[in-house]
Amino acid sequence: MAARTWMQGPPEAILLATDLSARCDRALDRAVSLAGEWQARLTALHVMEEPAPGALVGGTPVPSWRRARDPQRVAEARIRSELREVAPDLTVVIDRGDAADAILRTAEACHCGLVVAGVARDEALGRLALGSTVARLVRRSAVPVLVVRERGHRPYRRVVVATDFSESSRHALEAAVRFFPHRAVTLFNAYDAPMAGLASDAAAFRDQFRAGAARDGEAFLKSADLGGWHGSKPRVLIEHGEPDRILYDYASEEDVDLVALGTHGRSALFEVLIGGVAQRLLATLPCDTLVVRDPRANLSG
Repeated sequence: MAARTWMQGPPEAILLATDLSARCDRALDRAVSLAGEWQARLTALHVMEEPAPGALVGGTPVPSWRRARDPQRVAEARIRSELREVAPDLTVVIDRGDAADAILRTAEACHCGLVVAGVARDEALGRLALGSTVARLVRRSAVPVLVVRERGHRPYRRVVVATDFSESSRHALEAAVRFFPHRAVTLFNAYDAPMAGLASDAAAFRDQFRAGAARDGEAFLKSADLGGWHGSKPRVLIEHGEPDRILYDYASEEDVDLVALGTHGRSALFEVLIGGVAQRLLATLPCDTLVVRDPRANLSG
């Protein structure tokens, strides 16, 4: 799939990954909403686990008359039943095996420009937000991944792009403004002033770092390709503190709908995105998260 597909504008096709659990209804609602907003094709993917030979239920062999003749048809019928009214042209794909592999394979085969997944914790596919699947998906997906945590009752209104002013986070900004060209966008940067406690005037020392970050922010905006965007100039917000903690507080207090993140940046927030910080953000942020992988990143995972 071509790199930086988001530069062409909103996706023409969306892939919804669902495990058919109740919590995945949130991802379903958001995928349907975005497909309608963008007039995009919607594909729903359900990945089935391979049953073990002679599987038992409650320690008792399953009677032949209770066994589903075709579990794939059962899953497809359920998906179509839930989406028949809102997505009549839906394409349904039922696959088996590893969830991340199936998601990536289907996204490429269906030419999808966005993958949408939920955050249910105790379901097979729902472990996306906290387990190894999301790490592999983010590392390897050539298209942005939207992790949905909130109900999609309204379009996204307030979008925050978490940035360290690196090339990687510029991709996140350019994707966000093309996906949502009429929304208010805030560039969020958290900085740390090393050895500020050793300075004679710690506050002045931090102010110097803030001023430098503000200059970096303006230069970052000038370097970004915001063609096709119709919103006002993004607000640049510079804060002192730990990025994940400050970002969580800001999103909570300011009613942020969506946070966009780039991968493989130059600061702690981005260099360890595939590790602990990303897991904490995806597990705790009170809003949805759009993760945009740097096209230069290695596809192995």
